Amino acid sequence: MSTDPAPRRRVVPVAVGAAVAALLLAGGVAVATAGGQPDVRVAAASEPVPEPVLSVVGPAGPRTAVPWSAPLTVSLTGGTLTDVTVTDPDGAPLPGTVAGTSWTSSAPDLVPAATYRVAATAVDGAGKARPLTLAVQTTAATRVLHATLSPGDDAVVGVGQPVVVTLDHPVKDEADRAAVVQRLNVTTVPAVQGAWRWMENNELHYRGPSFWQAGTKITVTSDLHRLKLSGGTWGSGKRTSTYEIGDAMISTVDVRSHTMTVTRNGTVLRVLKVSTGRPEYETHNGVHLVLEKTKLKTMDSSTIGIPRNGPGGYFLKVPNSVRISYSGEFVHSAPGTVRQQGRANVSHGCVNLAPADAAWFYPLAKRGDVVQIVGSPRKPLSYDPGTSDWNTPFSEWAS
Repeated sequence: MSTDPAPRRRVVPVAVGAAVAALLLAGGVAVATAGGQPDVRVAAASEPVPEPVLSVVGPAGPRTAVPWSAPLTVSLTGGTLTDVTVTDPDGAPLPGTVAGTSWTSSAPDLVPAATYRVAATAVDGAGKARPLTLAVQTTAATRVLHATLSPGDDAVVGVGQPVVVTLDHPVKDEADRAAVVQRLNVTTVPAVQGAWRWMENNELHYRGPSFWQAGTKITVTSDLHRLKLSGGTWGSGKRTSTYEIGDAMISTVDVRSHTMTVTRNGTVLRVLKVSTGRPEYETHNGVHLVLEKTKLKTMDSSTIGIPRNGPGGYFLKVPNSVRISYSGEFVHSAPGTVRQQGRANVSHGCVNLAPADAAWFYPLAKRGDVVQIVGSPRKPLSYDPGTSDWNTPFSEWAS
């Protein structure tokens, strides 16, 4: 019994062109079609994994800052957030929470004109952890509040000189005022329990219950750094001033006896003859402070409401002038009233001295020295820098 041999396989040659060969070398697959022509297909290459990108939600950009008056939100594209740390300009962490692909601070607002730094970890589409960083700039405050301290460093002042803090913007809100006072500090050696008082909307004074003791060392500090107030106002700056109280120079002017008794540390140096304000221009009663002194002062009656060319008007160069108020009161040389000095009050409110007496008193006087007027029926001015500090009882001052 014979059997037929197994059929032979017929090999059909396929012509492969140069382009097909190149595709095969590149990883393509050639498949013969029914017509005997090859169908070359390229295997799909693996797509690249997108890079995670961290950005700020809001109008942020290379030259655009995010609003300080709103929470900060950062968002991730191309991955999943697993960890976010945000630090404020002082390096302190800013609290917040992650929700899906975004992180939002829990604070209602930010510090103005500052840089926040974001450090995050994201997992990309391939499961790889990627560290990401971002710097965020905030917009400027609506208004920035600064403080100036007075007297300045190393000054030597009189026993009546208060600590003065001047602000460059008014503060009217009571809560804001309390917040400002909390940022001010005064230390003295020897220790004195004092109190602040708002003299104007932009000025505070600090004093104790009585004049400072001679030799007292005073240090005043203002720290308004990132103090948030109402109306979009933020404080700025840390300042310190240290100065000393000098000799206790206290001069008592008695308008009835027409004398000025000058004492230093309780010792009488001289009793000088004076003439004070005549009835229509009486000198204000009460404690005055030396505010400034001028070797040759131009005095113009029009600055206190008296026309230069009218009755009682004047425009003079006056030597050795010591200012004791801003209502026009000085202790100064007055050669024209020497005959009345010690006998009658004929001035426009100033304390007139003979030229030699004024030349003696002028170099002794320093800022903050006390000139106390007694016996005048005219009350002190509560708003005048020369008379506003010591004519108020301390119980009222501290309240």
